[in-house]
Amino acid sequence: MKRALCFGIIAVLCFPSAFAQQSSSVTSSTAVVPSLINFSGTLTDLNGKPLTGTVGVTFYLYKDEQGGAPLWLETQNVQPDRTGHYSVMLGSTRSAGLPADIFAAGEARWLSVQPQGQKELPRVMLLSVPYALKAGDAQTIGGLPPSAFVLAAPVNTPAASSAGSTGAAPPPATITGSGTAGFLPDFTGAATIGNSAVFQSGASPTAKIGINTNAPTTTLDIHGGEVVRGVFTLPATGTATSGAGKSSQPESFVASSFSSSTTTAVNQTFHWQAEPANNNTAAPSATLNLLYGLGTATPTETGLRIGPKGIFAFAPGQTFPGTITGVTAGTDLTGGGTTGSVTLNLDTTKVPRLATANTFTANQTVNGTVTATSFSGNGASLTNVNAAALGGLAPGAYAQLAANNTFTGSEQRFNNTVIVGPITSFTEGQLAAGASSANNPGMGAVGFTVASGSSQDGGDGIVTFGGSGDTTTNFNTGGRGIFAEGGGGFNGGPAIFGLGGGGGPCCIGSVDGDGGFFEGGSNSLNAGDGVFGSAGSGFAGNFSGSVNVSNQIFAAVKDFRIDDPLDPANKYLTHASVESSEMMNIYTGNVTTDAQGEATVPLPDWFEVLNTDFRYQLTVIGQFAQAIIGRKIANHQFTIRTSVPNVEVSWQVTGVRQDRFAKTHPLVVEEEKEAGLRGFYIHPDLYGAPAEKQIEWARHPQMMKRSAELRAKQKANTRAAAQPPTAQQK
Repeated sequence: MKRALCFGIIAVLCFPSAFAQQSSSVTSSTAVVPSLINFSGTLTDLNGKPLTGTVGVTFYLYKDEQGGAPLWLETQNVQPDRTGHYSVMLGSTRSAGLPADIFAAGEARWLSVQPQGQKELPRVMLLSVPYALKAGDAQTIGGLPPSAFVLAAPVNTPAASSAGSTGAAPPPATITGSGTAGFLPDFTGAATIGNSAVFQSGASPTAKIGINTNAPTTTLDIHGGEVVRGVFTLPATGTATSGAGKSSQPESFVASSFSSSTTTAVNQTFHWQAEPANNNTAAPSATLNLLYGLGTATPTETGLRIGPKGIFAFAPGQTFPGTITGVTAGTDLTGGGTTGSVTLNLDTTKVPRLATANTFTANQTVNGTVTATSFSGNGASLTNVNAAALGGLAPGAYAQLAANNTFTGSEQRFNNTVIVGPITSFTEGQLAAGASSANNPGMGAVGFTVASGSSQDGGDGIVTFGGSGDTTTNFNTGGRGIFAEGGGGFNGGPAIFGLGGGGGPCCIGSVDGDGGFFEGGSNSLNAGDGVFGSAGSGFAGNFSGSVNVSNQIFAAVKDFRIDDPLDPANKYLTHASVESSEMMNIYTGNVTTDAQGEATVPLPDWFEVLNTDFRYQLTVIGQFAQAIIGRKIANHQFTIRTSVPNVEVSWQVTGVRQDRFAKTHPLVVEEEKEAGLRGFYIHPDLYGAPAEKQIEWARHPQMMKRSAELRAKQKANTRAAAQPPTAQQK
C-alpha cells in the first residue's frame, strides 16, 4: 500500500498579537487579525493514486507529535485537482475561526490529516512566519511576562476625584440577558447571554450532559440526529493479558414492547459486542457477537456471531428457515436418518460396484467399448456362448484377448481403423514394422500401453514411431508417426480429433491436459514447424477461443472481424490493423483546459518504462484556439496549454517500445530470404508464378506434394459418388 501526503503550509499564527491588541487601551477597528490558517496538501488513495472529486477530510491539532487527545478538530469537504492537490482555510467551518487559546501557551502544535475511509496520516509541526514571531513578543514587557510587574494603586484623593483623574481603570462592560441554571450559556450578542442547547445535571464524575433536553438520563443524552465524520470507535474495556482477553464496549439497541400480563412496557435490549477469541495463542482473533436482555436483565449471548472472515455461526439448535431435517434413502440406496450426521450407501444387491466382482442374472447390453486389462479364458470357454453366437467360427479362427495371435491377412481392421502393410507378428502388445517397398511405405513400430490405475503416471494409449528415411541420399523423407485421413460423407470427418484429459480436482496445482502438443524437429539447418497447416476449402488454422502467442506473429495482413453492428445476423465488419516500421504504441484522449488555459494529462506509472521517443498531436474542438504542449512527458504526465481558457483538446501520443522484449527482438524491417527459399513467394499468384512456387513448397516439399495428391483423390471420390449408379451396380 502506498500513501503519499505532501504538505505545504502557510500559517499566519498571529493569535498572541491579536490578544495583545485586545487587552491594550488603544484599539483600532481596522486592525483585525485573521483567525484562520491557510493549509495545502495532496490526497492519494491506498494505492498512491491521486484522489479527485469531493473528499471528506478531518483535520486534527495535537500538543505532541505522537499520542494524546486532539486539542481541536474540524471536518471539511475538500475538492482536489487532477493531481490530488488541495488548499483549505482551517477554522472556516466556524464563525469564530480557530480557538485562540490553542496557541496562547507558545508551545509547538502538530497537525494531522485523515481522508475519509483511511487511517489518520502522520502529524506535521505547524511553523510560524517572521511577523508571527514578532507578534508573540507582544505578550511580554521587555521580554518578561506581565505577572513580573506589580501595578501601583491609584491615589484616591478628593482632588483627584473631583478633577476626574485619567489614571483610574475603565469600568468593565456590562453583560445583559438571562440564563437558566444547568444550561451552558450562549452569547446571543456582543454582551448578551442566553441558554444554549447543552444542559448539565449533577457534577463530575457523575454529571449527565443533555443536548436539546434538560432531563438527560445518561452521561450524554442527545435528542436529534447525529453525523459522525470519522470512525465511530467503541474501544476495548481494557488491555488483554495472557490470562484473559478484553471485549469491546457494546453498541446497544433498545426496543420497548408492551406486556399484557404485567400491563407494563418491557425493554428488549440487543448488544453487538466484539469479543476476543484464541487469547494467548499464536493466532489470536475475535468475533462480533449478538447479546440479548429482557427488561432489566443484563444482555447475554444469543449464540449468533460473525467470525473475522465474515462467516456466521449459530448456537446449538439454531437453524436457518428451511433447513433439511431428514434424509430418506431412495431406490437402490440404504441408510438415511432424521437427526445428526446421516450416511447413504449403495444397495449392493441392486447396484454393481466397479472394484469388486459382480454377478449379473439378466442379459446385459453394452453400447460402448468394453476395455479390460485382462480377460480370463478364450472364446471356446465363454459361459453360455456357443459357436453360433460367435458367427460359427471356431476358437482358433478369431483373435483371443488373453493370448498371442497371428494375423495371416494383408489387411486387418480394428473398429473401422485400417492398418496398411504386412504385419509380421503380434508380440507383447506391439506390432512390428512391415517391410518397406515403393508401393508399401511400411509401418513404424506401434505400441499399446494400458494405464495401471495406480497413483503413478498413466501409460500412453498408443505410441507410434515413423520409420527412418535414408539419411545418405538427398530428398528422402522419414515416415510419419501417425497418418490419418478423415472419412468422406455428407459432413467430412476430421482426420484427428483430440480432447485433453481433465486435471485432478483434488489438489492445488493440477492442470488439465492439452488437446494436442506438437514440437518441430531441430536437428537440421532448416527450421521445423511445431504445427504446419495448409488451407483446404477453409482456413489453414481455425481457433474457437483466445490464442496466446509468446513470440512474434508474421502475417501479410492482420485484420479483426466482428458481426456487423447494423446487421449482425447477415454481415461481417472487417478492419485492418495499423502497420508501422517501428514497434509503436498509440495513446489518445480528450481533456479540457482550465480557467488559466492549462490541463494536465496523467499517465500510468509504467508509461515511461515501456515507451520512449514520444510524438504529440493536438486538435482543438468547438472553437478557434491555439494548443501547444506546455510540458513534455515527465513523471507520468504532460501538460497542454491553450491560447484561451476552457478549450476541449483531443490529444494523441505515440511512443516507441523500449521494454526488454522489444530490445532483445528488434524489428528487422527489410531482410534477405533464406538461401533455400529464394525464388519462392508468399503469394506467387500475385507475381504470375505457379502455385508450386509458394514458399511452403520449398520448406515442406513432400508434405505439400502429398497434400496435393490427397486433395485430388478426395475430389475424384466426390465426383464418383455423385455419378448415378450403372445398370450392373443396380
